[in-house]
Amino acid sequence: MREALNRLFQAVRLDREAFVWMDLNDRATADGLIFVAVTRVLILLGSGWRILGLTTTISGLEVLVTAILNALVFWLAYSAIVFAVTKFLLDGSGQYAVYLRMSGFAYPTLLLLVFTRQLGISPVAALVLGSIWFLAVVTRGVTYEGDLPTERAALAAAAGLIGWIIISLIFNRGLI
Repeated sequence: MREALNRLFQAVRLDREAFVWMDLNDRATADGLIFVAVTRVLILLGSGWRILGLTTTISGLEVLVTAILNALVFWLAYSAIVFAVTKFLLDGSGQYAVYLRMSGFAYPTLLLLVFTRQLGISPVAALVLGSIWFLAVVTRGVTYEGDLPTERAALAAAAGLIGWIIISLIFNRGLI
């Protein structure tokens, strides 16, 4: 896990080396999954849920499981949308598994939601600020994996988020 944490810090700094490693390392998919689940739990805790309240009651456990499942569905769907937009609309390249890894390693940047909320920023503004860094990391990854210029990679990353918002509205689920 030490290597994965090192690569996570490289990814959030937008270092190309992290994305090369993700491309070549199959294990990074499981690492991305772990980052998504742990980040979602930390977001829950940062939004006021207490760890004992999450696991000692049925409703607390239900909140925990639902939150993690929602994060995993977001991870899978967002990655699929970015992959499809990159490959089929923007004539990019890459494999879906690498897009999963990129968005999994980008997901911890959403912890910015917790920090911006603690500053008293509105939930919508916190979501926008938290999403910018996430989109920047994914854009950098799409630039590498999809072999696209930054503008087109940013379009693919944003299309993934817009697609997720549409899916969320259709199924009336939380955004993250």
